[in-house]
Amino acid sequence: MQITIAIPDSAVLDCTDIRTKTEKIFQIARIAAIFRVQDILVYHDPFLKPTRAGRERRIITRILQYVECPQYLRKRLFPLSRDTSAVGILSPLATPHHIRSRELKSDEIREAAIFLNQNRVVADVGGTQLLEVISPPSKSLLNKTLRVTTKIRKTKDGFKAIVLPKAPENLYWGFSVHTSTTTLGKSLVNRSGFKIATSRSCQPISSFSADMGRNDSYLIAFGGPYQGIPEMVKAEGKKVSDLFDHCFNILQNYGTRSLRLEEAIMITFSKLEDQLNYK
Repeated sequence: MQITIAIPDSAVLDCTDIRTKTEKIFQIARIAAIFRVQDILVYHDPFLKPTRAGRERRIITRILQYVECPQYLRKRLFPLSRDTSAVGILSPLATPHHIRSRELKSDEIREAAIFLNQNRVVADVGGTQLLEVISPPSKSLLNKTLRVTTKIRKTKDGFKAIVLPKAPENLYWGFSVHTSTTTLGKSLVNRSGFKIATSRSCQPISSFSADMGRNDSYLIAFGGPYQGIPEMVKAEGKKVSDLFDHCFNILQNYGTRSLRLEEAIMITFSKLEDQLNYK
C-alpha cells in the first residue's frame, strides 16, 4: 500500500532561521517514518512568490532527503551547503535501513552509494571497506554517485554487493521526496487512489464512517501555516470537493489558536491508523 502526504512549499515559512526550519522538517520526517509514509509530495502554495517558493522548496526537499538517507552515506551524497548547515542538531531517524553496524552479513540488505573507482564499480555499504559490485546498472557512473539498494553476498574472495531492482517489501524502507512547481490542484490531476484533505473548515473526522474502503493508495494533504487547503484550491478556481474524496477536521476545540503542521500530521495519522489499509 502506498501512503503519500502532501505539504506545501510554505510549510516552514513561519520559521525564522535555518535551525528552526531544520527542526520542524525533521519532526515531519520522523512522524512520516513512524506511520510508514512512502512518499512526501511538496506542492506549490499559490500565495507564495515563485522566487521565495523555490528557495523554501529546495530547503524542505534537501533536508527531508538528508534525514531519510542512512547516516553512513550522507557525506558522499550530500555536499556541504547552507541548506543543511543545521542538520548536526538532529537525532537519527532510526528506520530499518539506517543500519549502524559496520559488520557485514551475507544476504543482508543495505542502502549503498555506488561509483567508479579506478574503472571499477564499487559500493559504499557502511562497512570498513568498499565492495565490488556484481552486475552493476547499465547507466553511466562517470562523475556520478548513485544511491541504490543492495544485497550483500559473501564469496570466497570476500563480500560483494548485488544491486537490487527495488527495496524489500517486508520492511519499511523510508520515504521518497517529490517536488512540484505546480499547485495542489494541478499536482493531483489524474492521480488515482483515495485522496483526503485536512481543514478546520471541514466536517469532524468523527462524523465519517470508519470504513473508507480498501485502497492501495492514500494521499493526505495538509495546508500551510498561513493558508489552508480551501484557500489554496480556491485560488485555483476550484473547490475542495473537486479534488478530494473526503475533507476532515482532525481536531475540534483545541486550546491553541492553531495547529502546527507537524502536530496536524501526527494527530491525523493517530486518528486514521485503524482506517488506513495497513499491511
